Amino acid sequence: MQMEKNKGRWQILCPGYKKEVETFTATDFKYYEKYIKNKGLDFGKSLVYFLKSTVEIINNKSATFTTGDIITLRIILHKENGDVLTESGDFLKVWMSEKGKGAGSAGYVVDHGNGTYIGVIKTLWSGSPNIKISLSFPKESIGLFVNYIYKNGMLRTMKGVFKNAHGETGKGPCGIHTLTKHGICDFTSMNYGMRWFCSLPDKPGFDCSDWYSIIGDTNVSTFTTTQSNFISSTSNKIIKEIKVEVYGDKFIDHPEYLCRQINPSVTWNMSSPVGYLYNETWHNLLCQNNVEPSYNRYVSCLKNREIYMVGDSTVRHWLMSMAEILNLAYSIKLTLDAHHPIKAFSKSTRDNITVTWAAHEFPFFAYTSNATINYFKPARYHLNVLRSKNPIVVLHWYVHIGFVPLSVYEEHVMNAKDSIVEFLDRVPDAKIFIKGPHNLQHTDGVPYDFVRHLQDKIIFKIFDNIKHKIVYLNQWDITVASESYEMHPSNSLRHQMIHELLSYIC
Repeated sequence: MQMEKNKGRWQILCPGYKKEVETFTATDFKYYEKYIKNKGLDFGKSLVYFLKSTVEIINNKSATFTTGDIITLRIILHKENGDVLTESGDFLKVWMSEKGKGAGSAGYVVDHGNGTYIGVIKTLWSGSPNIKISLSFPKESIGLFVNYIYKNGMLRTMKGVFKNAHGETGKGPCGIHTLTKHGICDFTSMNYGMRWFCSLPDKPGFDCSDWYSIIGDTNVSTFTTTQSNFISSTSNKIIKEIKVEVYGDKFIDHPEYLCRQINPSVTWNMSSPVGYLYNETWHNLLCQNNVEPSYNRYVSCLKNREIYMVGDSTVRHWLMSMAEILNLAYSIKLTLDAHHPIKAFSKSTRDNITVTWAAHEFPFFAYTSNATINYFKPARYHLNVLRSKNPIVVLHWYVHIGFVPLSVYEEHVMNAKDSIVEFLDRVPDAKIFIKGPHNLQHTDGVPYDFVRHLQDKIIFKIFDNIKHKIVYLNQWDITVASESYEMHPSNSLRHQMIHELLSYIC
């Protein structure tokens, strides 16, 4: 095989097969251990039966509280025969909602490891809200997911498109492991040290340097019909709703310090709730956001600044909302399936505001023919090319990385962390934000609550020694509180997310 000449740091290595790379590492076996044994569907053994599962308030039987109280719930999961489940691993969610007030907040659940759980939620406004408890994913569904990626590496199938000097094209499967011992292209170096491999097309006449784009293969099924029906019928189901009465102040007091004044480490230390909705408006409990959400205020704050965002299509939607809020013009015509970098800029040269979105590195799942490989670059690349003195950088990994083992996420976050440290040494006035996972319900079989839980464990650990330099944007609470389940949150919700981002700057 020929070796393509280096193109800076974005190079393609074509050494052929080097060594076997497995799907799981020690990280995966550590966090997936209890789920690997759930390889099939044994409906009579340990399945949650909603009608016999119980939820009760244990710290106030009268269900009356005062603003600021903590409500503690005992949740006991039962089988259909009435027996208590004795195994842990089911993922539950608890939140509070009062539609008439446009109010909502998230709580958290503690798994005791024996079929019993404790739900904790705080009363943040007065009224008559409902506490909702749901089974996000039973352990059997998580087991199907874990075992599929253990066997196949990724939940979705991605193929590399190769085009040789004669104009002939062919496809070969791509993934995070070596797939086969023959005709393998190791593109790990091209992906800045993060594992990525593609097989050459079956027909002759291609080498690794002919790879030029990716395309998803929707013809490859993941789960059987029985498995898919099981996942859809048991996931994201309400176990119980409990109405409570909350007296006292209209809502809880706002924090003392402005968001731009607090140490960023505060954003990494809080468990739910980190905020709440009231009158359809998000109130941050970590800090006070007194920035008026207006065009003039934002433009004044962001004048002569660059916002640079790297991530998936949810971040691309952030760019679209920012362009709307700031009345920016696009450098090229915008399409919703775009994978190339997108830039928006001030219509007035006096303001000099630029917002850029770029797709993150592989694995990135694309289903259009415009996904050429040079579009998918990691944080390290983008931080190296940034030249402004005080940029605002937003980084995000979630949905696409959710289709692969946790160790891949760990690898990508560690790679980004090293480049962030170098970048902040070079550009000390830069502001770095990590956009966290959001609440999401989808039919693709990914147990997103489970994925989000483990991703937070990993990223909080990796960034622990530099958390005083980076703001973590919790997107979970606002999407749980608003009962947002879409892949792409609504435009009005995105506006509130962006308002919170800018409150740490303006």
